[in-house]
Amino acid sequence: MGCCASAQHTAQHGILESEVFFQKYALGKKIGEGAFGQVRLTTDLQTKQSFAVKIADVRARQDGGKVVVNPKRKAAIEREIEMWQLASSSGLPEITQLIECFYSLGFYYLVCEACEKNLMQHLLHVKTISEDELGEVAAQMLRSIAHVHFLGMVHRDVKPENFLYGGPNGSTLKLCDFGLALRQPKKGKKLTGIGGTAPYMAPEILISSSGWPSNEGYDKEIDMWAMGVILYLVLYGQFPYMPKGEATADSMKTAIRSNSPPLAFPPIQALAALGLVKKLLVRLPADRATAEEARLDPFISKASGAFGPTEVTVALSQAKEMAERLKEFQVSASSQRDLEAKLKAMTAARGGIWFSESEAVSPTQSQCSATYRAEARIKKDKKPVSRDKFGCLPQERV
Repeated sequence: MGCCASAQHTAQHGILESEVFFQKYALGKKIGEGAFGQVRLTTDLQTKQSFAVKIADVRARQDGGKVVVNPKRKAAIEREIEMWQLASSSGLPEITQLIECFYSLGFYYLVCEACEKNLMQHLLHVKTISEDELGEVAAQMLRSIAHVHFLGMVHRDVKPENFLYGGPNGSTLKLCDFGLALRQPKKGKKLTGIGGTAPYMAPEILISSSGWPSNEGYDKEIDMWAMGVILYLVLYGQFPYMPKGEATADSMKTAIRSNSPPLAFPPIQALAALGLVKKLLVRLPADRATAEEARLDPFISKASGAFGPTEVTVALSQAKEMAERLKEFQVSASSQRDLEAKLKAMTAARGGIWFSESEAVSPTQSQCSATYRAEARIKKDKKPVSRDKFGCLPQERV
């Protein structure tokens, strides 16, 4: 597996300018969008295999025929590529695989495996989930998080929308979206800076060194807190910290930072699941279970035997709506239209293929002909678009 453009990639200079993407892949319908890009289905014209492609716009402006890039966005997407490539290089099934990457005139094209839906979408469509099934879901999530931590990385955006169902029969839960991932600092040092999605942020991200009995900053333990938030959300149908009054990103962060209203664990039948949640939602990072420790918990390892017929009622629609409102930004419809028009024009100019939203995922044989490629017909999108990335993923920052 490689991450390249024209089969070349250099750490010093990033991905080289290339038009190979347009000759190799056909662009299909949009399945996600973000502040500076979108995700579309794409088809390998030779093998007819379907993938997803994350398209990131790093243009600051276009000065005549010359593209001027935004250096911060360029650095961010190249860091994401580095982190994603590292995470997927071992081929672990629980990591969404990055196939290859391209760059052309201010746009990055990150080709990855296509998935069916994300964990939040799955949970929104089920009324109950057995404790045993929830344990398997948690086990798959922990395998990916443990892998990322083993590689010396912190994901920083663990949440249900960033776990996708893919692989054979769509049965494997895969961690995705490495846009906020960072390498863990050298021993004794911590990460700093606020990053992530408000309801899933760990206390140490938000508390200054003067109010926290440890070194300033945070480390991989924040991913375990977020894992605990996901399980709490499934068990109780709400986030661990719910601010009084109107819920905003700031009020949510304040509630987490101040432990107000205090974290509580009301009685529930799913005792095995709750046992793990209590090990994860520990405000002091040093006392919080690690990924490897969590994998040994009876709820995951089933060391305690069968859980019996315990069923958890799943009601996440309100939490989903709240998470949408708490986004740090909202996707601009006009920006998306402008971006899509630019992508269509670029595809046509390079003899690439753009097939309609109403067509099948794979272009027909006639569309793959030299004549079709030269004409590069552009059709108007017809179907409504999901805002979830990779067919299953959202937020927020493409």
